[in-house]
Amino acid sequence: MAPSDAAPDPTPSPLALQLATRDEKTAPPSITDLCEAAALATIALLDDERSRPGGEWHDAVAAWNGARIRKIMRRGRASAWERASELDGVTVHHRSAEVRAFVPGPLDSAPPALAKLQIQSTELAEPERVDVEPPAGPAVPELLIAVTPAVDMSWGKRGAQCAHAGQLAWQGTTPEERAAWDAAGRPIVVIHAAADLWTRIVVDADVRVHDGGFTEIPAGTLTAVARWRHG
Repeated sequence: MAPSDAAPDPTPSPLALQLATRDEKTAPPSITDLCEAAALATIALLDDERSRPGGEWHDAVAAWNGARIRKIMRRGRASAWERASELDGVTVHHRSAEVRAFVPGPLDSAPPALAKLQIQSTELAEPERVDVEPPAGPAVPELLIAVTPAVDMSWGKRGAQCAHAGQLAWQGTTPEERAAWDAAGRPIVVIHAAADLWTRIVVDADVRVHDGGFTEIPAGTLTAVARWRHG
């Protein structure tokens, strides 16, 4: 059979929302800040008017959000970051972190400027495991996300899991609750829980994220949980 007569691939590339964190040598982000920023950037993209019905991103976002929700976290710096930042998406600046969520598309055909950003994690300082849930801040409601201590994950993987937990928590709220969170400045807290605290937090979680098993860890692994705190 001639190449031009080849049958089309019956398994098209899965759709993915790709995230990228800015990782400059002189100013690397903290893992906790980038996890929080990844969740905030994902929510910001979903809440953007261009992602709503009639918006230029709506079809791409809806197709991805209606399928198996995949996220990929990349990193970039210097000119590579600047080139990728020109692609459609939303960037969130959050303390030491800067994360951009890009409009979803096929995983194996990302634009060159995005595909050139590395997926592999560089070394970042590991956050401390906490055994006591921090008190809620003065601005409520507040989104709390906890990362499992049961498996080792790269910081890129953790960022993607927190983004997923934040997305599910946000999508599960009412318009009134979203408006209250917006008015409070979208407060968010990510914690890397020690084993005992993780066990307690899972019980009260509004959202539980089980990994699809595509990278790093087995399918079905409980990676992150989220819940809303109201003071």
